[in-house]
Amino acid sequence: RAGTPPAAPRAAASSSASSDCLPVVYPASMAADAKNAVVPPARRRGQSTRCHASLRSAPEATLGPDTGITSDAVSSWDEIHLQVANMCAKYAGDSSVNGRVMALADLGAEKTYEALDDITVVDVYQAAYEGDLQECTTIIDVHLRLLAECIIQDDTTLVRSVYDKFRTMPPLLQKSSLIATAAVAEAGMLFIREDYELVEALLREQVESGEGSDEMMLEYAKSKVIMDMMDRIIAIIHDEKGEVDGELVSDMPDMPSVSVNN
Repeated sequence: RAGTPPAAPRAAASSSASSDCLPVVYPASMAADAKNAVVPPARRRGQSTRCHASLRSAPEATLGPDTGITSDAVSSWDEIHLQVANMCAKYAGDSSVNGRVMALADLGAEKTYEALDDITVVDVYQAAYEGDLQECTTIIDVHLRLLAECIIQDDTTLVRSVYDKFRTMPPLLQKSSLIATAAVAEAGMLFIREDYELVEALLREQVESGEGSDEMMLEYAKSKVIMDMMDRIIAIIHDEKGEVDGELVSDMPDMPSVSVNN
């Protein structure tokens, strides 16, 4: 496979749905210990391994920590699992967060590899980049971790922070790198989204009629959480690159951030 995104041990979902947040994904002991846990120190900017690839629209620009998104742009999967454990401890007994917890249990580095197995995603990457797939791996994995952090926070502010990096690049490289990154990220997320769309469509009628089982309601809630947060993230990415209704409306993304209703 191309590249090796940081992986973390996955916690298994409970076989029976519960109204308490903790048993849905993490054992109570883990959630309790998380209260005193310390997040690992942040990695240095640009510490992650870079790829052997170049932008087709700017072949003279060598991809590196200053010319594209790096793996350390967001928390690692290990750090995200710790955040989820803290979330479970905070909301113990609150069933309203079960959909978010189940969604987070579904996300991990294996989802990155699922996206890399799709020829459409690879085609989008190869249309924008020339070289190996390490950059594709990084872009998709970073955006899936970004998705997880946005679900944890129930907020999309982090998306703007990650994309602020493009504002520090020279204008022409800024445009090329942002558009290429956004295309690959969106292709990867939309591929992952397909399975959740199918589940949501299959369960919608029974859940909305109140006839669904607890397990069905959790699966439906999980799918809705992932789909809705992906839509919010993609809307911000479109705004960052100056896209409206599928068309770029300016030659250069505006430097000031424009608010989007999240």
